Amino acid sequence: MIEDSAIPSEVPVMTLSSAVLFPQAMMPLFIFEPRYKKMLSDVLNNDRIFAVATLDERSEAAAHSETPYSIAAIGVVRACKKNPDGSLNLVLQGLARVELEAIVSEDPYRTARIRQILSERGGPEDQIVTLKSRLLSLIQTQRRLGAGIPKEVLQFLANISEPENALDLAIFTLCSSATLKQELLETRGIVPRFEKFANFLHSEIERLKLDIKLKGDLDDQNIGHN
Repeated sequence: MIEDSAIPSEVPVMTLSSAVLFPQAMMPLFIFEPRYKKMLSDVLNNDRIFAVATLDERSEAAAHSETPYSIAAIGVVRACKKNPDGSLNLVLQGLARVELEAIVSEDPYRTARIRQILSERGGPEDQIVTLKSRLLSLIQTQRRLGAGIPKEVLQFLANISEPENALDLAIFTLCSSATLKQELLETRGIVPRFEKFANFLHSEIERLKLDIKLKGDLDDQNIGHN
């Protein structure tokens, strides 16, 4: 969460298919469309902030009107490099969940009026306190089962003190479903958000166990259960 005073009332919006930005996450982007190059030029000369909204492909109009989900995230440009052909590579760090209240303009690029979405605990304090340890345990189990999760990811998450930040970064890094990511971005309660993501991790664990069983290599006593 960032202070309301740091949240602009209107921001440029980049609408992307299957890409969901979370607070704290670092999202690399490649900019080549003229409208987004113009947007980035304006952003870099202003507060360096714009929103990334996921394309709502449930909408029949999504293909030609780029209909975004109303819940998105704003981010700040942390690094930007211009390439010889005029395209740009940048790193956007997520700042906060926001609601796109209204589209203000479409030319030369989309801008929207926004408001910050604040998280709620969504459960008892003891569940918040133990959230990170439970999260890390599930991820460690995946690694023991052979999931291609670098140990550096686990170490990075372990060093994050705020449970919600660790949760959001784990979702951004490890959730393979853009649809579920969007659902989790929209889930205000921290505990319900964790429970939904934990269900996904449990399903991944069971899939990994099944794969190993089919190969005849599973020893449940050495793997443990979650």
